[in-house]
Amino acid sequence: METAQRIKILQDLVRINSVNGNELAVAEYLQKLLAQYGLKATVDRFDETRANLILELGEGKADQILGLTGHLDTVAVEDETTWTYPPFAATIVGDRLYGRGAADMKSGVAAQAIAIIELVTAGVRLPGKLRWMLTAGEEYGTPGANRLLAAGYADDLAALYVGEPTSGNVVYAHSGSLNYRIISHGKASTVPDQRMELMPLMV
Repeated sequence: METAQRIKILQDLVRINSVNGNELAVAEYLQKLLAQYGLKATVDRFDETRANLILELGEGKADQILGLTGHLDTVAVEDETTWTYPPFAATIVGDRLYGRGAADMKSGVAAQAIAIIELVTAGVRLPGKLRWMLTAGEEYGTPGANRLLAAGYADDLAALYVGEPTSGNVVYAHSGSLNYRIISHGKASTVPDQRMELMPLMV
């Protein structure tokens, strides 16, 4: 894919206003883009303007399934007049592109789409599977990710690559949780106006 084609994909994505709650248009754009290369992506629509996008490719001869994920929404634009460049114009100045979601995370979505297209056009054969999952509502409530999780899309993944920007660095992490219970022993006070001070619990 030529550089100009890659840049156009990012510009197209930034020009779609997909503030939280309006992800369907981005999902449909990507579905049409992938179809041009013989790839069939599923738009998982769950509201009038909300949707996830799912694509799976690979031969499935090996057990490994690599997950690739990102989100389709952006944070809101409160006042467009305060922007140096219009938020949905995808303005290029020098080697920078300006617009809502250019970093978080239309660029990550574009990079993943381009990588998948170039894998296919280069004829690379994947013995396992690659599962691309783009979700709605990462910026608020995570309804899209919750929907895919409940449907089992993450159950059989060997690893998950998240295209979210992290200060421009590649970060390796393991998801987990810490569950704990605090039990307090004491007596209830019946003295009027008595105040209780709670000291910080150091763990």
